[in-house]
Amino acid sequence: MHNRKMWALSLVLVLVMAMLSACSMGESMANTCEPEISTDLALEAQNAGMAGMAAGKVEWNESHLSSFLTVLLQQNTGSNFPVDAIHACVEPGGNIALHVQLKDDVLLGGDSLSVAGTIGVTDGSVSVDLTEVSGNGFVASSALLAPINAQVNAALAGAITGLPVSVETTDDTLTISLGGM
Repeated sequence: MHNRKMWALSLVLVLVMAMLSACSMGESMANTCEPEISTDLALEAQNAGMAGMAAGKVEWNESHLSSFLTVLLQQNTGSNFPVDAIHACVEPGGNIALHVQLKDDVLLGGDSLSVAGTIGVTDGSVSVDLTEVSGNGFVASSALLAPINAQVNAALAGAITGLPVSVETTDDTLTISLGGM
């Protein structure tokens, strides 16, 4: 009996060490920005998205994307929502970063989380490749992010199927087009 407990404890310790080895100490290397966030900009982004669905092309700048994400999450999660703002930063080459500003005392030692990667098209669907997630002084490696990428891309692949899609990023702007427009 004692021998089985030791094996179980050893297995748990090996799994914990493997997970910790996928993280390192440090700061996020993701691009940063501080776009304006407001309910009015979120409504403009929502209207642009609805018009884009009809026209086949939507363009959002960093302020529209940040406002839309922040207000949408605040409205759908209630008063206990621990996030003050989400800053979406867009650069050429499909690079995108989300910096989540948390309310006070959500995490000990830090007040923000960052997610960075690229956005593009894979097999005709919008896809993301997260390359870095950081928070509270820890940075996760790509090995730890592979299952997260798989889950996000599976959800995105089911959103729009059978239509040609293109994604383009420039400084400050994300453009998603349907039908090769």
